[in-house]
Amino acid sequence: MQITPIDEMLAPADLGVPLLRVLIPNEDNYSVLLLQPKGLIDADATGVRHVDSVLAAKQFRGFLDEAQRTKADLAVTPEYSMPWATLLGALKAGHKPEKGALWALGCESIKYGDLAAIKLDIAPQATLLYEPLAADPNRFVDPLAYVFIAPVANGTSPDKLVVLVQFKTCPMGDNGHFEINGMQRGTRIYQFGAATNSLRLVSLICSDALDFLDQQAAAVYDRTLVLHIQLNPKPRQEQFKQYRSRLMRFGGDSTEIICLNWAQDVFQGSGKHSKCWNNISGSAWYLRPDKFDDGDQTLTANHKRGLYYTWLLALRSHALFFNYQPATYLLRATKVAHIGVSASLSRRRGPQMIETRSWDEVTSSWVDHTTPADGFASIVAECGNAQSQIKSLADINPFNAERVLALCAGSIGPSQDWYTLRSLDSFGIESSEVIRRITFCQDPDLDARAFRIARLKRCGRLWEILTAQAGLPAALEDLKAGFHLEWNPNYAHQNVLSSAGKRSTVIYMGEDASTSQIETVMKRVAEYLHRASDSPDSSIEARQRLHVWFRNDTDQIELFDAARYLKYDDPRSTSEFDIARAE
Repeated sequence: MQITPIDEMLAPADLGVPLLRVLIPNEDNYSVLLLQPKGLIDADATGVRHVDSVLAAKQFRGFLDEAQRTKADLAVTPEYSMPWATLLGALKAGHKPEKGALWALGCESIKYGDLAAIKLDIAPQATLLYEPLAADPNRFVDPLAYVFIAPVANGTSPDKLVVLVQFKTCPMGDNGHFEINGMQRGTRIYQFGAATNSLRLVSLICSDALDFLDQQAAAVYDRTLVLHIQLNPKPRQEQFKQYRSRLMRFGGDSTEIICLNWAQDVFQGSGKHSKCWNNISGSAWYLRPDKFDDGDQTLTANHKRGLYYTWLLALRSHALFFNYQPATYLLRATKVAHIGVSASLSRRRGPQMIETRSWDEVTSSWVDHTTPADGFASIVAECGNAQSQIKSLADINPFNAERVLALCAGSIGPSQDWYTLRSLDSFGIESSEVIRRITFCQDPDLDARAFRIARLKRCGRLWEILTAQAGLPAALEDLKAGFHLEWNPNYAHQNVLSSAGKRSTVIYMGEDASTSQIETVMKRVAEYLHRASDSPDSSIEARQRLHVWFRNDTDQIELFDAARYLKYDDPRSTSEFDIARAE
């Protein structure tokens, strides 16, 4: 794998390097249009292609129309997806990116020798460039077509439309050795931009990631946007993720990665031979700017349009995953780095979802899909009679719903800001990248499913305890007249508001917590309540309205140390303990 500056390909054709808006390191945002297509594919010795070529032609031409309608600065399709006939027909009809924009289109496979005929065919409209290889009629290439406007080197002629084709360099490993035996390999990864005065962009085609080693990471990580286009049944496979670790292990915050796969449940083959991969999508945007906008308002807007936040613990990076369903996604993003921008303007907020569109069979077009299903509606009933309130919370702010659920279960960390998204256990993802989000629950991983169901059931059982009337401690008598589950940043450690306007903290820790664990959680929450109180009296009242239930060894629901904060001779108006030393 050679990382090759594009000027080495453009100069012999008397073309200059384009000035791409996505790579200008100023405060201006740029727009990105992504296509995550539904997979109905076939693969044989001639390569990979759509089963329904007519439908694919409509959808991908529609995507190119969307790229023009939105004036997208960067438009991307995944590996093996763009039909060549569709792309060439669009170019011949005058469809092309604006000057300063870039289309990065993963195309259907093609024989290397067929590119010469295409070069002649579109010569009146575009200059086709590609790496010289020895033609092998028995193999296909896996191409990425960069489409952009480039200046003529001598400046005496109008700018030219260019199609620069990059070939996959490393085959996918599979039991049948499909690409090992059938794919002709390229050797070059093209780099747009220069490290000295602009940002950079490079693309990996699926299993190119396997050959992206420390040397390549060191060469491109700084101020670089990396596109990783895939047709991958297992995008979380360990070796496929290692390139991200290599890129993100360096200091600084100016590396961003956009992974774009096909939608979930790709079908391979046709008719009775069709087989579903049962794959996740795994499309995501990875980044770690210091001024990332992790405010609830911004991330809720993203969530409702199909972009879901997680915190990647191992790389200390933000990872925003796209809805797994087929769609086009239009985003606005800040540049991967700012150079010479004043501090007051240099706020790299991260990607903001603008539009999500789904395919409409009736109109044969991509139409606005305002609220893609996040999957929560399919599991919220697991919290029993609490489901109406939890669903209402999630509809308004999914993050508040997950905060309430965490506090109801006593799953809060050893820090007073346990409710921040980087601290909540449902938002953190390990190196496996399994997503345990409760309000975004498309990840089919069995452990993730079990985590979500357990969290919801705890809330449901707590609800039954609170609504049973009998057995409520005296301090919570007002709940008998009605209450709501809620989370408010001004009362971050309390999860219930009674009809009388009094706040409480109520927790159900189930049957799998030890006495010492329950004790730790109770002390921890009590300390947080104490620190958040504005007077000794309010501290005492808040802790008197803190109650923790659990299921004991005889399978009975029991209230833990109910009188702890009701002893008038020991009101505990001081700190519980040194919270920094708590286990």
